[in-house]
Amino acid sequence: MKEFAYPAAVSCGCLLGHAAPAWGAQWTLTPLFSSSVDYDSNRRLELDQSGSESAVVTADLSFRRAVEDGDIYIEPRYSFRRFSDGSLGNGDDRSLYAGFDWLQERTTLNVTASVWDQSTLLTELQETGIVNGNTHRRLAHGSASWTWTQTERRQLITQIALDDVKYHGQNESLLPGYRYPSGSLGERFNFSERGSVTVSLFGSKLESDSPGNSSHEYGVQAQLTYSFTERVHLDGSIGQSSRVLAGTSSHGTDTSITLTRDLERGILSASFTRSLVPYGVGFLVEREQLNALASHSLTTNLDASIAVTRIRNNELAVLLGIDRRSYDSVTANLSWRLTPTWSLSGQVAAVRSQQPGLADQTVHQWRTAVTLIWAPLPRQRSW
Repeated sequence: MKEFAYPAAVSCGCLLGHAAPAWGAQWTLTPLFSSSVDYDSNRRLELDQSGSESAVVTADLSFRRAVEDGDIYIEPRYSFRRFSDGSLGNGDDRSLYAGFDWLQERTTLNVTASVWDQSTLLTELQETGIVNGNTHRRLAHGSASWTWTQTERRQLITQIALDDVKYHGQNESLLPGYRYPSGSLGERFNFSERGSVTVSLFGSKLESDSPGNSSHEYGVQAQLTYSFTERVHLDGSIGQSSRVLAGTSSHGTDTSITLTRDLERGILSASFTRSLVPYGVGFLVEREQLNALASHSLTTNLDASIAVTRIRNNELAVLLGIDRRSYDSVTANLSWRLTPTWSLSGQVAAVRSQQPGLADQTVHQWRTAVTLIWAPLPRQRSW
């Protein structure tokens, strides 16, 4: 069924209500620290740009507590980022993620909440192209998913989500942000141990201060998940929707398909999606995205991967100058486990796209990065 994949997580009221009995109990703390340096030939992905270096230090702390019939988890994260080009501004980003899982004999509830504050150099590069290190996007997200198992073969699934996006900083006047509530209700039928079919109703609405904007979508969707063998898996869906984009009514098709093959020492996967994506300028934009990934363990301690992404955006959004026509990237990564808690990785990436408003002008970018990661063993703590 239709799922809404944004940096996620629960209403604070739900989280605090369930977590109160556990504060005096034992939590599992899993820390993760990393530092990286990179060179980027065109960090803004615009015409006539010069290269720059950056350094990043990140701290991530994951707290988890098992309670009766469920789990509580909280994860704060902070990245301190500075650029050699002072005009890129403050690249710091931070987030706080929290959630609660509740499991009963026939029902499952998952509630999550998160707050993200990130530089537009990260959030807008593939979309509006309005990028500046001194302009940040603040995303508040809440979601809930409830599953009721009616029989061994049938399940009722409900999902709701809300995204509230605001911008602050130098270019905030160009990015009004939006509120994006969405939801779905579906019935899943497990026709065998290998597969299931889900039929669902879904809807979403984008609320923004953008002049003339009125965007919403509602429709029906069918999803198929199937394992051909123990190693080959398919997850596909197709939906038909009625939509209003910037005041214009139309009908559209949402599509998603993912094919995965598990290898003895790696994985191969390919996916294609066509869906509506909310943009910081306050509009829903139709996007097609193709992803391919190959990863392989060369030795016990050495892993390699390569990923290819192809994004094609709606032609009307391109003509309005609020989007790039396409975004193509290739990324190769090599990771070496030095010890059980230390690892070192190197990355090379190349990008080809166009500058928003200049659809016939191609821009290129290449990037190299080295990252050192320290992942201490989990610790038990009582508070």
